[in-house]
Amino acid sequence: MSTMPELAEVELARRIWATAEGESISSITSNKDARIFRDLPAAALPALVGKTMTSSTHHGKRMYFTFDHDWHLEVHLGMSGKVYCAPPDYEERKHDHLILRTPSYTLVLNDYRMFGRVMLHEGDSPWESLPPSPLSRRFNQAHVRSIIERRPKKILKGALLDQSLFPGVGNWMADEICWRLGALPDIALGSLSPERLYEEVKFVCKGAIKHVADKNQDRIAPPEEAGFAAGGYVAQVPPTTWLFQHRWKKGGLCPTCHCELERGTIATRTTAWCPQCQTAYPKK
Repeated sequence: MSTMPELAEVELARRIWATAEGESISSITSNKDARIFRDLPAAALPALVGKTMTSSTHHGKRMYFTFDHDWHLEVHLGMSGKVYCAPPDYEERKHDHLILRTPSYTLVLNDYRMFGRVMLHEGDSPWESLPPSPLSRRFNQAHVRSIIERRPKKILKGALLDQSLFPGVGNWMADEICWRLGALPDIALGSLSPERLYEEVKFVCKGAIKHVADKNQDRIAPPEEAGFAAGGYVAQVPPTTWLFQHRWKKGGLCPTCHCELERGTIATRTTAWCPQCQTAYPKK
């Protein structure tokens, strides 16, 4: 089943195309009728031809590739998007909706369901106007406290999945944060300590980068068959001490107390939690 990519998966995908940093775009092929261009006419993309990719970054579930003269290509993988970094002689395949060629590489965005999105920005860094990423310096205890104070009745999991509050946090990360807090996913934000919530969000986000992005980077290098698809977990995943490896196993047990996990739909998403370790009144 396809799932939306989360923070570390997006970073892993970004690193594939980042291979071409320092190279200039020699040609672009795009499927002008593809839905991924619903916010950008494919005819606008030729503006990148001749420009050099100077850097790249990610923010939440978005990737940004910066080119000289302040052009920024924004890419969302959606539920089925896949990126490749292929050799220069790569031959176009079915569902390849965007192909950027440089002297040394071919960068490909393949999306058979077309839930992804491509946008092009000119000028200042577009991510600077977005809510603070949990990995940024702007995301601090004061920021988390303000989230709780503004939305004390919002349920925890719903808040964690809100990309205007916690950019990049998705379903498995939200469950992991709730479990580490010892809090039921449907408790009100006002029941939580801002310091604890901040600490656990930071811990899970940094850990996700370490276990999903850093440890798998060598396994997604070219050739293009090793490209990364959203929700397509690779060889290395968070350790067994995390909820991650137990949450969808039939009869899965809490890695702390070994109680059988419970599951249900919370904030419209399938959710797993430990009925013994997670309570309505977590320790502050």
